[in-house]
Amino acid sequence: MPCGAIYKPKNCKKASLETMKNIEDFERCAPALLDPLSRDYIWAGSGNQQTLWENKEAYKRIWIKKRVLRRMVNYTSETTVLGQKVGLPIGIAPTAGHTLFHPEGERGTIEGASSMGAIMILNSLSLRSLEQVASYVPAETVKWMQTYIYPNRNIVIDIVRRAEKAGYSALVVTVDEPYEFEIRCNVRSRFFEREVYVGFPNIRAGVDEIVADPSLTFHDIAWLVNITRLPIVVKGIMTAEDAKLAAEAGASAIYVSNHGGRELDGCLPTIEVLHEIVSTVNSAYPLIEVYVDGGIRSGSDVFKALALGAKAVFVGRPALWGLTMKGKEGVKKVLSILKQEFTEVMIHAGFNNPTQITYSSVVKKQSCSPY
Repeated sequence: MPCGAIYKPKNCKKASLETMKNIEDFERCAPALLDPLSRDYIWAGSGNQQTLWENKEAYKRIWIKKRVLRRMVNYTSETTVLGQKVGLPIGIAPTAGHTLFHPEGERGTIEGASSMGAIMILNSLSLRSLEQVASYVPAETVKWMQTYIYPNRNIVIDIVRRAEKAGYSALVVTVDEPYEFEIRCNVRSRFFEREVYVGFPNIRAGVDEIVADPSLTFHDIAWLVNITRLPIVVKGIMTAEDAKLAAEAGASAIYVSNHGGRELDGCLPTIEVLHEIVSTVNSAYPLIEVYVDGGIRSGSDVFKALALGAKAVFVGRPALWGLTMKGKEGVKKVLSILKQEFTEVMIHAGFNNPTQITYSSVVKKQSCSPY
C-alpha cells in the first residue's frame, strides 16, 4: 500500500489477544494501531522488497514428512542454546525502538520472552539501557546483547563491559551493514530521527558516532572475541564461505540473516542458504551452533528451519506486532502461538523434542527429494 496511507484492515475493529489465532492475525491487525511512520517502518524492506517477500515464500517450497505410531508421550519444546536451557527454540531478534510501538517498550518485550522461557536479543539502539532492561526479569533469564562494531571502538568496549556486568550471556555482533540501504518510504532515516529525539542510552559517545564501518574484516571479529569472556554470535552470515571465516575468527555461533530483507534486495532467502551453511560449519566446527531468522510466521516454519540444521530461530516483526497489540501479553501470545504450532508439527513429524529433528524429515516441493 502507498507510504503513509490510511490502513483499515477488515475484521480488526474488535481485535484483541483473544481473537488472535495465528501470526497472520497479528500481522494484519496490529499495524492498524500504529501511526503511519511506525507501521511503515515495520513493514518495509529495501529495493523492490523481493527478498522481504521471498523470505516468507521460500518456506512454502519445503514440505514436512508426517510419521505415525512413534510413541509420542514425553514430548517437549525445551532445548539448549549455547549450553543454556530455554523453553523453546524460538527467540526474539534484535530490533530497535520498542517504546515507539508500545509504552512498555523493551520491558514488555523481555518480560514477554522471559515468561515463555525464550531468549531476547537486546538491540544496542534500544531506547532503554541494557542495565534497565536486564533488571526487569530474573537474573537467570537468558538474554543476549547485540552490537555493531562501530568505528569508535570505545563504544563497543563500553557495551561489552556493561553487558558482562549486567548478566547478558552472549554478544551478537551484526555484520551485514557495510553500507546502510534506505528502505521503502524513506522510513529508516525518518524513524531514526524519532529515535534520536528519545535517545540511545547504550551509546554514551553520542549519536554522531552511530555510523557503519565499511572497513571491517573478520580480523575485527577476532578482536571482539579477544576482549570478552562472552561467546560471540556473528549475525548476518549468508554464505558457507563467510560462516567458515567467522568460525575461524573465534565465533561461538553463526546467525544466518539478511536483515529481514532490509539490506541487499535480491539476495537469497535465509532458509535457502541455511542447510549449506550448517553442513559446512558442522563438518569443520561441530560445536558451533547455527541460528536463522527471516520470514518465520508459523510453528511449521520453525520446524523446517530446525530440520535444515538451525539450533534455534529468531523472530523480529512478529514480536513487534505482539508488543503493539498489548505489550508484554502480546509478545507472550505471539511466542505461545508459535510454541503450540511448533510442538504440534514436531509431534506429527514423529519427534519428541527439538534436538531429535533431522534434515531427512523435510523435502523440497519441486523435487520431492531430501532437501
